[in-house]
Amino acid sequence: MDGEFRLLVDILEAAQDEAMIKGALRQFTRACGYERFAYLQKEGTQIKTFNSYPKPWEGVYLSADYSDIDPVVTEAKRRWDVFSWSAEDWPARGTSPLRKFRDEAIDHGIRCGMTIPVEGGYGASMMLTFASSERKVDVPATFDQKRAIQLVMMVHYQLKMIAAKTAFNPKQVLSSREKHCLTWAAKGKSTLTTAAVTGISARTVQHNLDKARAKLGAESVPHLVAIAKDRGLLGS
Repeated sequence: MDGEFRLLVDILEAAQDEAMIKGALRQFTRACGYERFAYLQKEGTQIKTFNSYPKPWEGVYLSADYSDIDPVVTEAKRRWDVFSWSAEDWPARGTSPLRKFRDEAIDHGIRCGMTIPVEGGYGASMMLTFASSERKVDVPATFDQKRAIQLVMMVHYQLKMIAAKTAFNPKQVLSSREKHCLTWAAKGKSTLTTAAVTGISARTVQHNLDKARAKLGAESVPHLVAIAKDRGLLGS
């Protein structure tokens, strides 16, 4: 695993865009015996994600505010070191929200994993998770505490630097109509509701949201909203 780790570090240092980072993390994730990765940054009520999870799961996770009850996030706040987890161990009974969360996570292929939490300043936290649909995956020896933290911080700073570089890219400037549709999406309005409010067709609303997603590199509408808020594209 030493070779894979060094290769990942080299690629992260040379990465020019998010696609390079995602590709490198995907390759490293598979080398570790897992299937998917997820980087999550939480600062107050603001959440930023960068992951290879199924797009439907990302949308459900963000729209349902699952970070508030996610046992992995809860555990990360309690202990600031590398830990393994299994959805099978999450206490849940009947129709509780946690039971619903657990069942949906397993349905989307997130059954066990390993998480590296790092405490940031001013109450912020960052974590990198490797997940599998299997019941159990042995943690690679590569993940000692020092290396694990190094990895999370590299991902964090590289994503931050790339976001800063692309924030003022003319190709990423949203048109007034794209921004208008996105503003309603940020308020939780559906495509049909936005169409009714704005007086344009639902197809046009979806077209503008798709164009905005392409410009900002978002994988879903909730992800698009998060990026737009982070870059101040929606105003106050």
